[in-house]
Amino acid sequence: MNVDRATLAVIWILGITILFFIPAAKRREAFVAFLACQCLTWFDSMMQVQFGLISFPVREFPKATDLLVTSEFFMYPYACGLYFINKPKARGTLFKISALMLWVTCLTGIDLFLVNFTHLISYDRYAWYWSWLDFLVTFILADLYSEWFLKRFNKLGEFS
Repeated sequence: MNVDRATLAVIWILGITILFFIPAAKRREAFVAFLACQCLTWFDSMMQVQFGLISFPVREFPKATDLLVTSEFFMYPYACGLYFINKPKARGTLFKISALMLWVTCLTGIDLFLVNFTHLISYDRYAWYWSWLDFLVTFILADLYSEWFLKRFNKLGEFS
């Protein structure tokens, strides 16, 4: 098994293992944020590939899609779901912004690892700071949607 396939396996194993440590009461919230982020990353990544900004030389389903399923449909949305259930709620605005920046910076670091040490992602006409900004906007939009969605259904008593 080469480095690329081993990296994909590690991402899936870590993701599934961490799933067992998410409290049952928080799983719905994480899943809502996961799905919201998944919609955003799918559209965003498709546009980046179509415009030749990034490419995915090694893919799980090369005949089905030009995207790397593990990163675009699992890892990034999963990180967004974990952020959503672990974000600080009772602290000040500066602390909340700092926490978001830390999550986005860590995710960008993982992305850079995939770019520099594997053949999973290739920045063709792209740079790390675009990834950082892309993750920031995606996390903010997914967070806003998830808060709105969960607030609405908590009022109706369906997720309480």
